[in-house]
Amino acid sequence: MQARLVYAGCIALWLMLSALAALSIASRSLLGAEQQFNNQSQQLSEQLKQRLLTNETVLDSYATFSAMDHRGEARKKHPFVLQLLRRYPQITALAHIERVPADELSDYSQQLRREYGRAYHLRGFDDAAMASPGQEAYFPLMFAEPQSKSNLRLVGRDAWQQPQLREALQDTLNSGRTALSRQMKLPQGEPGYALLRGIDNHLSSNLQDLQPRHFAILFIRADSLLPAGFNLPTGMELRIHHREDAAAEGEAGVLHLGENRASALERLLFPRLETTQQLGGNGQPLRFTLSWQQGWAQIGLFEWTVWLMLSLLLGAGLAAAGYGFVRSSRLRRQRENQLFHLANHDRLTGLANRNLFYDRLQHAISRVDRSGKRLALLFLDLDRFKPVNDTYGHVAGDRVLQLIAARIQEVVRDEDTVARIGGDEFVILMEDVESNREADKVASRLQQAIQQPYQVEQHRISVGVSIGTAYYPEDGLLIDELLAVADRKMYGNKQAIGRQAEAVD
Repeated sequence: MQARLVYAGCIALWLMLSALAALSIASRSLLGAEQQFNNQSQQLSEQLKQRLLTNETVLDSYATFSAMDHRGEARKKHPFVLQLLRRYPQITALAHIERVPADELSDYSQQLRREYGRAYHLRGFDDAAMASPGQEAYFPLMFAEPQSKSNLRLVGRDAWQQPQLREALQDTLNSGRTALSRQMKLPQGEPGYALLRGIDNHLSSNLQDLQPRHFAILFIRADSLLPAGFNLPTGMELRIHHREDAAAEGEAGVLHLGENRASALERLLFPRLETTQQLGGNGQPLRFTLSWQQGWAQIGLFEWTVWLMLSLLLGAGLAAAGYGFVRSSRLRRQRENQLFHLANHDRLTGLANRNLFYDRLQHAISRVDRSGKRLALLFLDLDRFKPVNDTYGHVAGDRVLQLIAARIQEVVRDEDTVARIGGDEFVILMEDVESNREADKVASRLQQAIQQPYQVEQHRISVGVSIGTAYYPEDGLLIDELLAVADRKMYGNKQAIGRQAEAVD
C-alpha cells in the first residue's frame, strides 16, 4: 500500500513538474511570439503611415499642378498626370471637382455641354440618380484621369450626393485641410477611399469667396493601403478602417486580412495579443487593429522536443527516486521485522520466547475479562532430555528440540500460542477454553506426539514429557500465579510418572 502511494505521488509530481516545464517553455515561445507581434505591428504602422503620406503628397502635387493649370490643360493627357498614375498604381483615378453655386448652375451646364457634348449634364452620383434641386451649391466632377470610358462617365456627377464624399467635402470646407472619406464603392466598383483637398485659386477676383471653388481628389483602392506582398502569420488578423466606421469583423468599411482559427481550448489556454493605433492624423483618420490569438502553432518543434526530453528525464529521475525510496523502506521494514522476530522468538525453534509469551498472555487475560471466557496454560517439561545432550551431543539435542517444537505446533490450534521459555521447557496458551476436558485432550495428544521416537542422523532418540495445566481465573489472576500453578502441577505429573517407572522396574 505504501509503495502504491509513493508511486502515485511520483506520478503526480511528474505530471506537475512536466506541466511547469511545459508552461516555462511555452512562456518562452509566447514571449518570442509577442516580440514578433510587436515588431510586426511597428513595421506595419510605419509602412501604413508611409503609404498615407505618399497618397497625401501625390494629392498635394496634383492640386498644385491643377492650380497652375488655370486654362484646363490637365484635361488632356498631360505627361505629369500620367506619370503619377503609373508610379502610384494604388490610385485608380485623379479627378477635379468644382463648386458651383446654385445661381451659376446654368452657366456650368452650358460649359459642360460645350466641352463634352449635349449628352452631359449635372446629375446625381449614381447612374440612375438625378441632380437634387434646391442645393445652395453643387460639386460636380469636371474630369478624371486616366481618361477612360468609366472615368468619362463621372463628368457631371454631383459628389455632394454621395454620402462619403459629402462628409469629406464638408470637412474640407470647414477645416481647409485634406480629408479622407469613409470607405466607399469606387466608380470602378471596388472598395476604396477618396482623398480630397481644396485647390487655391489665386486668379479669383471674388475676395469675399473664402471657400475654394476647385478640389483635387484621389480615388484609392482600400487594399492598396497594405504593402506589396504583405502576409500575416497564421492566426494573426488585421483590420483597417476609418475612425468613424465600425471595427467589427464583417462590417462594411473594414479592410480585413487574416483569419483566426483558434479552437476553444487554445482561446482558454493561450493569451490574445491585440493593439490598435491611429494613423494619418486629422487629415486621414484611419485606425488599424492587429490581433493575434496565440495557440499551439506558436510552440515550435524544437520546444516540443526539449519539453519531451525534459519530461522523460524527470520521469526517469522520479521513477528511480521512488523505487529507491520504496526499496529502502522495504529493507528497513525487513530489518525491523527481523529485529522484532529476534527479540521476541526463540532462535533455535522459531517459537515465541518468554517476552512475547508474556505479552500475548497479558492481552489474552484482558480479552477474557471482557468476554467472560476462560483460558488454559499448559506447562511442558521434557523428561530424559539431559542424557540426549550428554550421549549424542548438543547438535543432536538442538535437532530434537526443533522436532519437538514442530510436533507441538501440529497438535495445537492455529490461534494457540506456543513458546519456549527454557532449555527444555515449553508453555502453551489456549484461549476460549470451554472446559478442563478440552485442555486435557490437548495435553494427552501432546504426550503421545512428543514421546514418539526421533530419527536424528543414524540415531533413534526417545524422550518423555510432563505437562501441568493452569486455568484462568480459577488458578490465579496474575501471570506469575498461573505459571507457578502450571509448574507445580507439571512437577506433580513428573513425580507420578517417576513412581510408575519405579513400580514397573
